[in-house]
Parts: sequence; C-alpha cells; structure tokens
Amino acid sequence: MRGRCLDLRVLLVPLCFCANEIGWATSSQSSSADTGSADVPAIITLESGTKIELALIVPVWAKAAKPGDPIYTQTNFPVVGNPGIAIPAGTWVQGKIESVTKPTRKSSRAELQILFQKIIFANGYSIALPDIAPASQSAQTAVPSSAMSNAASTAIVTDVTVEASPANDLLLDNGAQVEITLAAPLVLDATKVANALPLSHPPEPGKFKSATLCRPTPGEPGTPGTPGSPDTVIPGSPGTPSITIPGGPGMPDTVIPGTPATPDTVIPGSPGTPGTPGTPGIVCPAAPIVISSVPVAPTPAKNEGSVPQMTH
Repeated sequence: MRGRCLDLRVLLVPLCFCANEIGWATSSQSSSADTGSADVPAIITLESGTKIELALIVPVWAKAAKPGDPIYTQTNFPVVGNPGIAIPAGTWVQGKIESVTKPTRKSSRAELQILFQKIIFANGYSIALPDIAPASQSAQTAVPSSAMSNAASTAIVTDVTVEASPANDLLLDNGAQVEITLAAPLVLDATKVANALPLSHPPEPGKFKSATLCRPTPGEPGTPGTPGSPDTVIPGSPGTPSITIPGGPGMPDTVIPGTPATPDTVIPGSPGTPGTPGTPGIVCPAAPIVISSVPVAPTPAKNEGSVPQMTH
C-alpha cells in the first residue's frame, strides 16, 4: 500500500504542474484578449478622392484679389474617414490664391485657382497639406525634383468658377460653397481628432451675411416723395340783412335784426409736416454665385530612372 501511495504522489506532481501551466496560459490569453479589445485606433485615414465641403468665412474683393492672398474657409459638413469622423463640421481650412481671372464687360465669369494648405481643428490640432514649390524657390534651393513632383501630384488645388458682375465688388461672397478633393490619402491623429469633436460647431444658419455693397446712382431716378396733405376749408355762411317793418301812423318802424356772416373754417393738413422727400437711385449688384469647384488634375511624377539610351 505504501508503494502505491508513493506512485500516486509521483503521478500527481506533474499533474499539478500541468494544471498550473494550463491556468497560467489561460489567464495570459484572456488578459491579452482583454487588452486587444480595449485598443483604440491611433490614426484615422481619409482615402484619396475624399470630398470636403467648405464655406468661405472671409470674402474675396474683386479689386484687391491677387495670387498669394489667403483664403479662409470652414467645413459645413462632417467628413467620415476610416474609422469614424475624421474632420468635424466647423473645422477651419486655410489656403491661398494661385491665380485669378476677373470678370469683364464681355464676360461675367471669374475664375480662381486655390491651393489649400492647412486644416485647423477646434482644439488647435493642425495638419499641413502638401504644397507646391514655386519655380523661383526651387531654383534657389536645392529641392530634389522628385520631391517637387510628389508635392505637385498630391497638392489640393481647386479651380473655382464664379458668376460675377463687373459692377460687383466681390469675387467670392461670405458663405460661398467650395468643394475640394483629396489628391492623396490623409492620415490624422485619432486622439487629437476625438478631443476636437466636442469643441467643434457647424456654421449656424444665417451666419453668413452678404458683403455685397450697394451704392447710389445719381444718373438713375429714385423713388418720388409723397406730397403733404393740403388744408381743408369749410366755407362760412353769409349774414342775413335786417328786416324793417314800417310802423303805422305815428308808430315807429319795427326792425328785425339779421344774422352776422360766419367766417370760413380751415382744417390744416398734416400737422406742420411737408411731404416726404424722394430717395436717390441705389443699385445693389447681385452676389457672386459659385458655379463649379473642380479639382486640378495632379501632375504625374517624372520617372528619372527611365532615361532613353542613345544608340549608335
């Protein structure tokens, strides 16, 4: 019996170790599974071709508009990425004018080419967008041509066509709707985007007031004034003469006195106020209307390695 007990102990010890190892492995797997389920994505990706709807928050004046001028816009609709909201409504997007064609007497169309450079979230998180190096800058600085080609192919450039009268002071009015398209995937910090969500507010309805200026036009008739109301005269009644009844012999005449005349009654017109004066002619040009926002086709990168060899 004692030998059998010893044999059982020998068998039980490995079983205990095995049980401990199994328990440790199970707990390790469960803890790792719990940790994996609690993982939060570190990034949010917007794919190439994603469209972003913007509203202008500072107008562009026709006389002063020139290449290099800043453009300030705000997203009026949230942009969904992978996963979740990538750009909440109310986020600012900054750009600059690359070129501008103003309307003329023969054409009421204006065209602006806009390069969008930066996205600024409500919590201060900002991300720079690919830029295009100007030719003068690339000549002065040793920027690789491959880097410039890559920037040009991923930059967000939009051609905006506007219906605008030459009489208008504006090319783009407050609240003008502009659409941009990503030319390359955009990667955002998911934590910083999440922190910006409660601070972001979409533009309120009616927030954008037109900046179109109205001006008097001396050559055009205005609205006539209204004449004042004249006095109202109620004519008086003429008096009646006295009536004399001759008396009999030795009797005096009897005189019945007449009634005196009553003067005219005058009811004055508007109390001391003349008619209203007329107003001069005023013209308010129609606000510019954005007809289209078309992304500029990206410039394909040059493959410097594939240089054709000359044969003799």
